[in-house]
Amino acid sequence: MRHQRDSGRSGRGWRQWLRAGSAAAVALLATGFLEEASAQITNTRHNLGAGAGIAGRNQVSDTADVCVFCHTPHGGSTTAPVPLWNKRLGAGGTPPGGGTYNTYASLNSPSIDGTILPVGSISVACLSCHDGTQAMDNIINAPGSGGVTADGGGNAGLAFTWTGTTVNAAGALSSGASLIGTDISNDHPIGIQYCGGGLTGAGTAVAGACRDTDFVQPQTQAINGAQVFWIETGGTGKQRTDLPLYLRDFGAGAGNGIGPAVECGSCHDPHVSTGQAGPTGTGRVSGDTFLRISNANSAVCTACHVK
Repeated sequence: MRHQRDSGRSGRGWRQWLRAGSAAAVALLATGFLEEASAQITNTRHNLGAGAGIAGRNQVSDTADVCVFCHTPHGGSTTAPVPLWNKRLGAGGTPPGGGTYNTYASLNSPSIDGTILPVGSISVACLSCHDGTQAMDNIINAPGSGGVTADGGGNAGLAFTWTGTTVNAAGALSSGASLIGTDISNDHPIGIQYCGGGLTGAGTAVAGACRDTDFVQPQTQAINGAQVFWIETGGTGKQRTDLPLYLRDFGAGAGNGIGPAVECGSCHDPHVSTGQAGPTGTGRVSGDTFLRISNANSAVCTACHVK
């Protein structure tokens, strides 16, 4: 009887322990998710808000909002190639603050065997800050109620108060590696046909082979009725840490038409935090330069280039 009573108490104790353990497990999981979330964009130099973040970054004192400098849930740009984009863009591939872009095509390099288009796709969104032609507080839908301004305040933005090492008093990038400028001929080409062009896809099959065999053959998949291309960096199927290629229209001509292109977002993920884990099992991590994977041993370069 004593054993049965002990067992009863033990059973109740185990049930109580399991209930308490389950609650603790949920709390731990929630804490883990919060820690993972908080280690993302807020812990990068793309956090321009007044709240906590990386020391020495460019930031304003006017709002602690983080996402608002790029995105808005309502009233964003209707022409942007990025969802819910909250900044003014230049027209026809030109800088938002005026002038023109000098692209890689101007070099007339004999090694370029793919068409280079005017600035567009996701790259035009990146350059709306990184070309330095307008304030980074150019925001179409400002924090709070009633703050919608169709042109985001123009070149001068909304006149927020800025501090930081690479921003001027007007809120525009003024120095440092993050200032790409309007002469992008000395940067990796963007809007360029991947591997010289000629690739299309249907379902999970890539049609055609890379014209230039110095490039890795991409993967493809139909998602929501659109064909998506990427360079595999590890794991199975399309993942955040793969290098995406963006569809552009390269016009008529043999092997041209709509096909995959290299853009800023092919190598960079603007939301990735320092040290974020890369593809499963590879040990690659991201860095301060927002690379999708670590460039240790030139891993980003050799993901595409056969060298």
